[in-house]
Amino acid sequence: MAFDSVLGHERIRALLSRAIAGGRVPHALLFAGPEGVGKRTLALAFASALLCDQRGPAGPCGACRHCTRVARSLSGLDELRAGAEKGYRGPDDAALYDFRLHPDLVLVEPPARGRRPEILSAQADDIARETFKAPFEARARAFVIDDAHALCAGTTVTAANALLKSLEEPPGHTHFVLVTSQPQSLLPTIRSRCQTLAFGALPTAGLVEKLRGEGMSESEARLRAALCGGSLGAARAFDEDAWRGAREGLVSLLEAGPRLDPAGRLKAAEMLKELDDVRSGLGTLRTLLRDVAVIHAGAGTSLLLNPDLTPRLQAMAAGPLGPRAAGLAQAAAEARDALAGYAHEQLTLDVFVERFAAQPVLS
Repeated sequence: MAFDSVLGHERIRALLSRAIAGGRVPHALLFAGPEGVGKRTLALAFASALLCDQRGPAGPCGACRHCTRVARSLSGLDELRAGAEKGYRGPDDAALYDFRLHPDLVLVEPPARGRRPEILSAQADDIARETFKAPFEARARAFVIDDAHALCAGTTVTAANALLKSLEEPPGHTHFVLVTSQPQSLLPTIRSRCQTLAFGALPTAGLVEKLRGEGMSESEARLRAALCGGSLGAARAFDEDAWRGAREGLVSLLEAGPRLDPAGRLKAAEMLKELDDVRSGLGTLRTLLRDVAVIHAGAGTSLLLNPDLTPRLQAMAAGPLGPRAAGLAQAAAEARDALAGYAHEQLTLDVFVERFAAQPVLS
């Protein structure tokens, strides 16, 4: 799992290489950025390099006993998750989700329960016990905490406070990598003890090339890259049939927008809430509004993300939606981001629909 196997993020990969080569590895790193852009993959590659007997500028060698053991564990990660799910009986069993990929490398994930994952106190206590142990086999110990914002997802921050104790003064051989798409949800005291590396969205051209290399057609790769916000994970998981079905409902909503009465606005908010993936639906809505704005601005149809809907988009751009489309596209993006930060879903959608229907929420 060499660093260059991770798509994009050349600057961050170079920083990690220099830190390892110079022996100046921070005790705690925070990988922050959009979902699905390779943060966890690079975190695990970096953690493997800390253990590796023959690490170099490219990261872990991939061939030593430590690298092969980690790779073997990662290939069986789904089985480890299934075992944790089977053994889980309640919060006290949450440490089952602290996966030992190697005696000196632990991957921490929130238990897969409910819509809002939460890293529980039992997991943080488990990490705290492990923090000050000497390496068992490798030269260092590493903890990768995925969805680290889930430390603060509950009504208390007990797990976050327990981890804070581990981050304050860990031994020199122990390193933490926290991975999150929501760094603002972490306690300021945790963020202050980590060196943050900010990940951006992956470039569209790079995504297309990667997806084409995985066997996708040119048109399919371009569609997925355009709609998935620079996320390779989202592009791979993209369901075109489901997307087209959801998109049709969203186009109809845009066409009816200027005529929505109060009852219609409530119905529209409910329709958005009932989407299989509300955040993805808001992303699709943003692309439609963006296309309306492009047409209204007089740009060519070659720039459209939904070219098969050109006549309907042109009709909307010529109507009252046209001059408002750019602002509403931004509002859709803001609503999507708010839901990522655990905003109240129904209220967020109600506010967006009120703005979309040109009815002020407050007089």
